[in-house]
Amino acid sequence: MLLKGSGDHFMLLWKELINEGYEPDYLSPQSKDDLKLLQIYLCRLFLITGYKKEFRLVGMDEPDAFLGLELPSGVDSEISAPVFLDAVRKREKQLTRSLRGKPELSFEPLLANLVKLLKADVVEIKLLIFAILLLKHPKAKEVMRDLEINEYGNSISALSRAMRESARTIAAALDQDAMLCQIRLLEEPNQNSDIWDLVEAGPLLSQLVVATSEQCETGATEDIEQMLFKHICPPGPEALHSIEDFRGVPELQLMLDYLQDALNNKSSGKNILFYGKPGTGKTQLARALAEKLGAPLYEVPTKDSHSGAMTGRVRLDAAKMAQMFLEDRLGAVLLFDEMEDAFRKSDQLAKGWFNQMLEENRAPVIWISNNISAVDPAFLRRFDFIVEIEGGSDRQAGKLKQMLSELPVAQAWITEAACKPWMTPALAQNLVEVGRYLPPRQIMRNQQRLETMVRKRLDVLGERKPRCVLPKAQKSDFPDFRTEWINTKPSLWNVERFVREEGSARICLYGPPGAGKTAYAQELAKRLGKPFMLQSGSDLLGMYVGQTEKNIAEMFEKAERTGAVLLLDEADTFLYSRNMAQRSWEISAVNEFMVRMERFEGVFLATTNRFDSFDKAILRRFQMKVEFRYLTTEQVKAILAACVVDQDKVNTLAQSELAELDHLTPGVMRAAVQNLRLRGFRPRTGRLLDALKEEQCQQTDGLLSQPIGFVQ
Repeated sequence: MLLKGSGDHFMLLWKELINEGYEPDYLSPQSKDDLKLLQIYLCRLFLITGYKKEFRLVGMDEPDAFLGLELPSGVDSEISAPVFLDAVRKREKQLTRSLRGKPELSFEPLLANLVKLLKADVVEIKLLIFAILLLKHPKAKEVMRDLEINEYGNSISALSRAMRESARTIAAALDQDAMLCQIRLLEEPNQNSDIWDLVEAGPLLSQLVVATSEQCETGATEDIEQMLFKHICPPGPEALHSIEDFRGVPELQLMLDYLQDALNNKSSGKNILFYGKPGTGKTQLARALAEKLGAPLYEVPTKDSHSGAMTGRVRLDAAKMAQMFLEDRLGAVLLFDEMEDAFRKSDQLAKGWFNQMLEENRAPVIWISNNISAVDPAFLRRFDFIVEIEGGSDRQAGKLKQMLSELPVAQAWITEAACKPWMTPALAQNLVEVGRYLPPRQIMRNQQRLETMVRKRLDVLGERKPRCVLPKAQKSDFPDFRTEWINTKPSLWNVERFVREEGSARICLYGPPGAGKTAYAQELAKRLGKPFMLQSGSDLLGMYVGQTEKNIAEMFEKAERTGAVLLLDEADTFLYSRNMAQRSWEISAVNEFMVRMERFEGVFLATTNRFDSFDKAILRRFQMKVEFRYLTTEQVKAILAACVVDQDKVNTLAQSELAELDHLTPGVMRAAVQNLRLRGFRPRTGRLLDALKEEQCQQTDGLLSQPIGFVQ
């Protein structure tokens, strides 16, 4: 029995860590105990392998220095393997004799809380301790590399003997489905894992060790428990809306009764799913439900300040760990927002695992998603309530309008802002707080300041920058974007269908400039109900070695964190064939991009005007390649009719009059229309045709003989 004491008191005995049968005698010095335990494990590993190397004594990185060996007198430069092993054997015996009773580990308060919350067994505790020790003493890994214990099976066998546990139990505790790896306290090893990377602290455990180091020194156990909850399932903020503001939601009272019964009877497997477009108040409804029931609400985080975005299976693992934490906190509700992140690669999500999670959760869970089209029906059947939350109800807009009424701006601005899809209760409250410091008589200036603040705030959150709340009336002779004015192969309908079915996609959009590649990417994001993130290929190039790779990683991490549709414009800037690369860092950048693109769990699009220069390995990784072609004659006539003031003449144009205009794109036609307007001419059919011929000649000069994309 490894845990001893009463109540919440946690005690470790040295004899159970190192399996020596000595009775407790005296306590070891606190500052030395961490290192001593690690030294015992490493000494045993050296003895197990029968270390056969001979080496020179050069410094603290050598095994003898790290293990604190007492070498025979006269040994000053080289040491033989037998002499070294004899010193290791003596050191191991010396340590085991000296360490008795209850050790004073520097991280004991953290370990005590983890053991209590996870109900960890002896082997799991030892592995947690070993991982933390390696984290605190990174030089130990360099020492372990000298052991040359390679591959998973050999490493498991050696570690089990060092810990005096069976290889079967060690392997079981490190399995991908075991608790410690499932909830990412430990990294999951693979078949190529060597002894030095077999047991590695996961991101969560690393953060907890750093975050709780000060509390561990003072023994503030309660503070550590709160930190664990903050990292795994932090308490949700107060609801900004009352339940009365959601009276238009179907089955609202029935859901309240359902949750109340689940809390009263401590029922398992209770799940509610809210879905709908972003900004419809799904999260606020969940918080209002918990507040009405008087139940504490805990939320599975979507971000992690140290390791970036938490998406997919990682967030599901966090939810499972949160259920363990909430088991002793009855009457709580768990909120899992942005559920679609967990289903971007549904083929990697074991149905049985997730179904079991839905059926066995101790605390009721409210799941929230913007789009459930990618969710497997087998999962949906496990939800007792599936409720669509309609966008921007009049009642909610009225509430937002009431909140914004204190702002020193025009009433028309308040009315329009309250109805915008990006306006949320939290943002409205933030604007009101800032509005207190605005001069009351500078109405127009105040509106500009608030809109600038909103754009910057949404930009930081990775969301699309909004237009002006009260946009100025601008005269434009060119019509708004229309997908029917884009000529592609395959069709845009098939592209969207593919993205919706897959949930995530890697698509290359190629063709001449102005063909509508960027505009379509924005339209696709809008149709999918996702934020749009535009990144230029040239912006990724860094001045220093490694900076380009860092920019690439940050781009994908930001898009994944925000769930945005990511468009890399001018991708050919650095994704050209590696055969053309002149410097090693150019090859490194392409390699980094390929790795990040394959790992990205979202919708990624890349545009290029130079398809034939793309690296072939990059092209193979795109699931779909969409060619944007020049406009057809029918499309040219349709755009002409929408632009000119004499539409009747467009309908009478002969085919021969349009025959030469076979290299037009929407961008070329827009440029021609704008050119006429700047010269003071109204767009008439004859004048616009001449302008189109001139613009086509200028923009395709020297390119008409060069094929773009695949040669037909």
